[in-house]
Amino acid sequence: MSQHKVAFLNLSLDSFNHKSIWRSFFEGGDQDDFNLYIHSKNEKCKVFKDYFIQNKVPTNWGHFSLVEATIELMKAALKDEQNEYFSLISDSHLPLYSLNDTVKLIKDRYTTLTFSKHFSFHTKVKSQLTFREGIKGFKFDEYNAVCQFFSFRREDAIKFVETFDHWSQYFVKNKVIFADEFYFWGIAKELGMDFNIGQATTYSDWSIRRMPDGKIDRNPKVLNTFNSYWLHKMRSEGFLYVRKAMPKTLVTTKLF
Repeated sequence: MSQHKVAFLNLSLDSFNHKSIWRSFFEGGDQDDFNLYIHSKNEKCKVFKDYFIQNKVPTNWGHFSLVEATIELMKAALKDEQNEYFSLISDSHLPLYSLNDTVKLIKDRYTTLTFSKHFSFHTKVKSQLTFREGIKGFKFDEYNAVCQFFSFRREDAIKFVETFDHWSQYFVKNKVIFADEFYFWGIAKELGMDFNIGQATTYSDWSIRRMPDGKIDRNPKVLNTFNSYWLHKMRSEGFLYVRKAMPKTLVTTKLF
């Protein structure tokens, strides 16, 4: 039995948009090498119901509640002392490798807490504005927008959980402040934790697009089709997952 497992932490509306792919992913590898934890808003999926965590918080887009839900995922995963590596995913993720290969790549590449720069210029600009409105009573020396899907180790999860009551008091609740793109990086920096700014685990297309009404779409682009070309391209660029895969996304290639 593996002494160091990978904990996959899924902050989700339900479970996965492509349930059959993820079911094959988790069932097709070494069952002793991982654990899965899902913070499910709806809990409608029967396939992954055994992985839903019990302690949940009501979440809203862009609100601090997303950080709170992530902390609950960490708490659940820390109960298993064999969980050493942690990888954040979502319902709109697709895996680019098999479970066994993904576990190996996480252990090989993410030996320390690793953040990656946010892909969206518009999100960074907007986040800087709400950053100033969303934090009260404490002044962080530096702002940085990072991808919310980062990788970390057990000791990092322990620090985030143990210090949450203290640091969370400075963040405004019930307001869009994109806290999940700043909080963990900001706290890691304040605590002097060892971390890298490196390769993102997840690819998202943040290219500038205009909606029919002329407004700029500030969300990651939905994948219409995911084929072998994109699979090889994403792998060659070092990613482990890709998003944003919705139920209507057509996957035309074998992923693993």
